[in-house]
Amino acid sequence: MSGIALSIVLASAFLHAGWNYLLKRSERKIVFIWWFLLMSAIIYLPVFLFYYPHVAITPAGWLCIVATGIIHGVYFWCMGGAYQRGDLSLVYPLARGSGPLFVPILAVILLREEISLLGVMGILLIIGGIYCIHLRSFSGSAFLEPFRALRGGASLWALFTGLAITFYSLVDKVGVGLVYPPVYIYLMFLITWLMITPWILLRERHWLRSEWQRRKGSIVVVGFLSGFTYLMILFALRISKVSYVAAVREVSIVLSSYYGVVLLGEKHGAQKLLGALLITMGVVAIGLSR
Repeated sequence: MSGIALSIVLASAFLHAGWNYLLKRSERKIVFIWWFLLMSAIIYLPVFLFYYPHVAITPAGWLCIVATGIIHGVYFWCMGGAYQRGDLSLVYPLARGSGPLFVPILAVILLREEISLLGVMGILLIIGGIYCIHLRSFSGSAFLEPFRALRGGASLWALFTGLAITFYSLVDKVGVGLVYPPVYIYLMFLITWLMITPWILLRERHWLRSEWQRRKGSIVVVGFLSGFTYLMILFALRISKVSYVAAVREVSIVLSSYYGVVLLGEKHGAQKLLGALLITMGVVAIGLSR
């Protein structure tokens, strides 16, 4: 993985953890998501209008755009459900951590990618770090906690979020090779917003005004960051392997764990520190791989 790609993905990871922290602090998560997707559509409209006339989108490009828009709709829906039910330091590691488990396997099978030994070691270290972050203690019985946690609502929603991440990562690896990223991501977010709008208007509309009044500053910030951070990832996917990009993104778990423990008062800081160290080692290994 090149230094440029590594730097882009690391910067995106830190910003991504930041806007997830703001999402977790919101009152009604799915309504907050609807608002910031709308803000993204407004904020990035000038960029879209600048590039769109110069971009020819093939049928395959449109297929990727529609597919990723639908998958992102599932992703945001599951993310909102997970944060509504569980802690940031539980949901974020499990959701982001399941990607490195599935992406390399599917990337090799579907995209014919090859992963170096050092890259594999880095991915395994990151997965191990994510596992440690999920532990409640270092006792023998606690090592089964990550598996027992799957019986809980928040963990199941987070796992489905991770599966959505896996599939949109693979779709986007192909899509950004067919459609210029600023156009691609704008249309994707627009489709995603349209997907969840019927539910919001039918079942959640009474939350719209109160969520905006309480969190409008955070909504605008996340509206910018959600598009900006993913645009960074799409550019990274154009110059690096999807398996490496998906794995390095998991460094955001370190910062999200810090936010959860220090700012939100969530527990099990020692386990999260060990997990953060393993993740850092994995990122270094991936960065050194070629």
